[in-house]
Amino acid sequence: MSNEVINTKPGSLKTWLDYLDGIDPDKIELGLDRIKQVLEKLDLTIFKSIPVIEVAGTNGKGSTSALIASALNHSGIKAGLYTSPHLHKFNERVNIGGRDVTDEELSEAFEIVHKTAGDIKLSYFEYTTLAALVCFSRAKVGAAVLEIGLGGRLDAVNALDADIAVITSIGLDHTKILGDTIAKIAFEKAGIIKTNCQVVLGDVDNEAYEVIKKRADELHAELHVQGKDFLGKFNDGFSYIQKSPINIATFSLPYPKIPFCCAPAAMRVITLLKEKGVRITVDGIDEALKTTSLPGRMQLVRIKPMLYLDVAHNPPAATHLAKTLDNRHKLGKRYAVIGMLKDKDIESVLKIVKHCFDGFYVATLHTQRGENVERIKSALLKDNVEPSAIKSFDHVDKAVAQVLKDANENDEIIVLGSFVTVSEAMDALEIK
Repeated sequence: MSNEVINTKPGSLKTWLDYLDGIDPDKIELGLDRIKQVLEKLDLTIFKSIPVIEVAGTNGKGSTSALIASALNHSGIKAGLYTSPHLHKFNERVNIGGRDVTDEELSEAFEIVHKTAGDIKLSYFEYTTLAALVCFSRAKVGAAVLEIGLGGRLDAVNALDADIAVITSIGLDHTKILGDTIAKIAFEKAGIIKTNCQVVLGDVDNEAYEVIKKRADELHAELHVQGKDFLGKFNDGFSYIQKSPINIATFSLPYPKIPFCCAPAAMRVITLLKEKGVRITVDGIDEALKTTSLPGRMQLVRIKPMLYLDVAHNPPAATHLAKTLDNRHKLGKRYAVIGMLKDKDIESVLKIVKHCFDGFYVATLHTQRGENVERIKSALLKDNVEPSAIKSFDHVDKAVAQVLKDANENDEIIVLGSFVTVSEAMDALEIK
């Protein structure tokens, strides 16, 4: 599709998404110069007058972002929430006041971005980020919660200055782009820290902490560290504990629907917003904790047999999934349906979770980044999984159909490995 076609005849959202899919990522270098130029031309002044929260991290950033936005929305403050990737519809990425934006809103935003950019060549993610910001500006949101797509320092979202920068976790993922050590990845994540902003740091190891603390100190940013300045306990409900030089405050809250590990950092952001004068209510926080969840995070979608969807796709997420499963009582057998992307550390993920399952239904993902089933099968065999425990399929829907035939009502099925895998399983199960 040519630029001329778009300029002369704005198309449907599908037309725009087809256009964006045609952008060659290899021909556009990483960097913030282009998006900053277009941002300046768009002159979206609203983001200078509302709180902007940016959320980075290897895992947990989606759930953390969702809980923060939900607490704002349930308190009567219209939040703009930008996340990625989506499971079914692109519109899921841009949410205003608790509703996904319409096709028309997105199409109009893409047209504005396209015309404003002119000769400036933008990447897919730069386009989508700018379109989300245009939607938020036009809707006059009261706060913006923006999930970082990849890394932090060079991510398109980082073109906007954050009032609160959140780093949920640090683990080895996207190592070819972000670096092959925890310290290198922490450096990239710490790139979202801005001068004099506030930084909320989740549960990370000491190597990552030192890198992030150094960056925060250099920029005179106030650092709030989980385990040191705040923490959460989940015994009888959710106890959020906040420490200061002069006292310790404990707040009794409902159990969160999001993964427990994400709740303390989200709560620290919410309390910081309250300290800034944002009128988040106790009822709003309670309702957000009780109702906010993201699809594909140990999402129960069927019983007898119980079937869960989980997008675990890297070693830290696999470790979290394995711990969750190890702590659950198993009535019958447990089966995995697995499809993964070729640029992920497939071998490490499988090594971590293999002990949790009695059988593996592995499938090829037919996307540009999708991996063939043979690599998954080979990795399991190298890890001494019995060949009889592995069944291979050309598509996820076939794997799902077969596991449902094989499983008894007391068995448990986990679909994992990728957003793509979960999305295809949802289609097969006719879950909307």
